[in-house]
Amino acid sequence: MKKFLQTVIVFALSISAVFSQTCNVNSLKTQADIDNFHVTYPGCKVINGDLNIISSSIKNLNGLLDITKVVGSIRINDNSELTSIAGLTSLEQIDGEINIENNDKLPSLHGLENLTRPMGNVRVVYNETLTSISALSGLSTIPGFLSVGQNVSLTSLTGLENLTRIEGAVSIAGNTKLVDLKGIGNLTFVGSFFYLGFNYSLKNLIGLDKLKSVGERLEITGNNSITSLSGINQLETVSVIIATYNPMLTDCAIQNVCSRIKTYNVSVHDNAPGCNSTEEISYNCSLPTAPVRINAGGGTFTTATKKVFSADQYYSGIDRISAAVSGDILNTSNDPLYQTARCSPAFSYNIPVANGEVSVYLHFAETYYGAPGKKGGAGSRQFHVNMEGVRKLTNYDIFAKAGGAMRATAETFTVNVTDGMLNIDFLTGAADLPRVSAIEVIRTGLTLQPNADAYIRDGIYNNTNYGSESNLDIKNIAGELSPKRSSYLRFQLPANTGITSAKLRVYGHNHENSKDISIHAYGVDDDSWTEYGIVRSNAPVVSTLSLGYVAVNSVYKYYEIDVSSYVKAQQQAGDAQVSFLLADPNNRNTRIVFNSKENGSFPPQLIVQTTLPVANSNTRLNQEIVTVQSEMQDSQESTVYPNPVKKQFTVGISMKHAGRISLELINESGKGYVIPVADNIRAGEKTDVDISGFSLNTGIYLLKINSDAAAEVVKVLVTE
Repeated sequence: MKKFLQTVIVFALSISAVFSQTCNVNSLKTQADIDNFHVTYPGCKVINGDLNIISSSIKNLNGLLDITKVVGSIRINDNSELTSIAGLTSLEQIDGEINIENNDKLPSLHGLENLTRPMGNVRVVYNETLTSISALSGLSTIPGFLSVGQNVSLTSLTGLENLTRIEGAVSIAGNTKLVDLKGIGNLTFVGSFFYLGFNYSLKNLIGLDKLKSVGERLEITGNNSITSLSGINQLETVSVIIATYNPMLTDCAIQNVCSRIKTYNVSVHDNAPGCNSTEEISYNCSLPTAPVRINAGGGTFTTATKKVFSADQYYSGIDRISAAVSGDILNTSNDPLYQTARCSPAFSYNIPVANGEVSVYLHFAETYYGAPGKKGGAGSRQFHVNMEGVRKLTNYDIFAKAGGAMRATAETFTVNVTDGMLNIDFLTGAADLPRVSAIEVIRTGLTLQPNADAYIRDGIYNNTNYGSESNLDIKNIAGELSPKRSSYLRFQLPANTGITSAKLRVYGHNHENSKDISIHAYGVDDDSWTEYGIVRSNAPVVSTLSLGYVAVNSVYKYYEIDVSSYVKAQQQAGDAQVSFLLADPNNRNTRIVFNSKENGSFPPQLIVQTTLPVANSNTRLNQEIVTVQSEMQDSQESTVYPNPVKKQFTVGISMKHAGRISLELINESGKGYVIPVADNIRAGEKTDVDISGFSLNTGIYLLKINSDAAAEVVKVLVTE
């Protein structure tokens, strides 16, 4: 009996071992090891220790369908024939790391969709044909580091959208076809460093928008196509930002970088111009992109519409200001702005601004000649104003322009700045001294130069690069290949501003005769070409029909093509740069020569107009609400002449109005008088007003001008 019981116990233990849910596996080296796993380890679902799959013959892991957990690490390395890991579809937890390395024929990680709890590092590297890591969608936190590197066929990080936190480091490097980082768009925390290197097709940092904390450094190195650091502005904590050897990186002056320059927490070098040194970035950071407003001769002043004019700055020359005056300034509700002024025989303002087109508003009021108790009037003060060396006002007479003393008036100019400094010179004219009360500079346009340009030739020159040449050639002829030439240009688009229009300008001429030759511009979506690498045999194809054309003759000048639709579409699609092809589709057999950016003078340009900032603030003026619709509109005020007024006067309606226009006169107690006006009155026109039918006391009134598009108030003085 005793012997029988011993036999039963041994048999039971044998049965338990055979059907145990856990097993110890050292490594699987052949396809037979995989296929016979359920025989060798019957009932095994949990592997104690590590699982190593290393073989030159294993093609799939289908024999591992029952595995739900690995107590150690999984290493799937150096499997030259492996095409599928779908056999891991039941795997939910790994207590160590997962390493998938050097599997030349593995196209995806399908099979890891149920993996939610890796307890260590995640490393996916050197998988030559890997195009998708979407199977990693179950990961939300990685306790160790994440490395995705040297996967030369991988184009996106799709699959990591649920990943929000990585306790260790992140390395995304050597993925030469990776075009964006959108797959990690929800990542907020990295405990150690973040390395982004040598991803040659990566165009921007979109995908890092939610990243707030990096424990050590953020390093961006050797990414050939990145043009801007825009995308890391939400980053709050990082020890240092490093950007090196990114040959197209020109936009580093983003808020997050600018705020760290002074504390030496930024290291940059060997990028494109604009990002080659901290000195370059510091300068670009100092260029105001918001409107510049200066209270000439006065202190800081905030208008009723919440526009802030800084205390007088950026001036040079004879330093003299006029004494502040008291009394009402007509045609404005911002009297203090016009009660002070800079006034001397000669002075200048040198205002740092980004290159491009700006609107300049000069505000004036004559508070001396013709003012109460003062002599003089029209002709008593006449002076000149130059901008960027060009005469804008000659013998300007404030009194005559405003219609009298103590009246606000303004002049508006469009100026193109090319050296980062707006120069405004006030010079003595026919009488007395120059005078200005306030200056506004609003950037509305930018002049961009290409970060790459080159022409290509066909035929026997099919593999010759012309990126270093000082010219861009265009020629086309039916049949023969070698004479054919066309030119490529690429521009970086401005960050954080909407583009409303864009014009491509190239300087040159018809090199062979005086005929008009139509040169067409085409959009090129592929921006990965390089200036010193592009040749006819690898040049990207055009992505659009002709965007427009210009007739080029023998006259040396800038020739211009409107490319607005394509540039706006590229920016709206999130592309930080835009490429064009210039060509002659009509086979005119005529050589056209334009200057390249290497020429040293008259380089190619992309002139872009940008959206103006919109002010939504409201202000109450004598119980009336005035809404400012835009910076540009707010500076175009309606006018009243003469002012003071008696029974009749003329109102010049500002261009900011549209639709039906009404006028109302409001006294100091708030009582309103509706003024009849013609039904067909329009913006930009003048209308005569008759108030003889009203019983009005002498004093200050507010003329309220209402339309479908705007509301404004002009101060008027009613006399007898």
